[in-house]
Amino acid sequence: MRGQYRKIVLVVIDGLRPDAITPEVMPTLSGLLRRGWRAGTAATVRPSVTVAALTSLATGVSPARHGLCDASLQSLGRIGGLKPLPQELRRIGVETSVIAAQLSGSARWLAGALLRLGGVTRLVPTSPAPGNLMDTAIRHLARNPSPEFVVIYLNDADLAGHAWGWMSPAYLQATAAIDSALARLDLLAEDPETLVVLTADHGGGGVLPQDHDHPHPVNEAIPVGMIGGRVMPGLVSPEPVRLLDIPPTVLHGFGGTAPAEYEGRVLHEAFMTELVWA
Repeated sequence: MRGQYRKIVLVVIDGLRPDAITPEVMPTLSGLLRRGWRAGTAATVRPSVTVAALTSLATGVSPARHGLCDASLQSLGRIGGLKPLPQELRRIGVETSVIAAQLSGSARWLAGALLRLGGVTRLVPTSPAPGNLMDTAIRHLARNPSPEFVVIYLNDADLAGHAWGWMSPAYLQATAAIDSALARLDLLAEDPETLVVLTADHGGGGVLPQDHDHPHPVNEAIPVGMIGGRVMPGLVSPEPVRLLDIPPTVLHGFGGTAPAEYEGRVLHEAFMTELVWA
């Protein structure tokens, strides 16, 4: 029988640059990544914008394939021809939940429609403070014993970057607040049946101080790390890592196999040998 996780938690920190993860600014996240596995270098998709990156996380394919690159959502019809990660997880008995700040009006309806189209089981809205989001996620995980993929979306760093500039004092203050909230992950990291994946959708400030849309290494660089059961401790991967590697790795962690159309690879090097099954 294949070994597998009971819970996989994906924490997406919108707009987090890897060079903001320092012991001075983000001591909690720095410590967590030192304890677990992390990519030496990792890159998001092009264009390096939230809609494109989150859709790639949800579908396993690049923006050139899924076509969702801006808020107009004119290419939404392409999703129907893809194999979204939540739908693939449902085939093997795994639910998907998204923990995010509460929306209102048309934005809430649109987000709900997109999540249903992608196969998400439930959206768990809460107040936007990072601590509240993390507390909501921890409570939800404790209440649901079923195998589950949980996505936690934190966007305070991105908001600060657009308002005051990436790596500005306000941006670093926002990342520090997120870091304090991430202390709750210590509880999950101790569970051998739980895997926590940490990443961002993009960086920022590479061309314009308050933006991240242009092709630039600083806009495209993201952190990717894992902590939890069966993760190689203290390993920095010398291999290049992409955002697109996360969907097949999540499926692998639950004992599934990624569809052939998925463009990433399973990050085998992140795990101890007993997780790398034939």
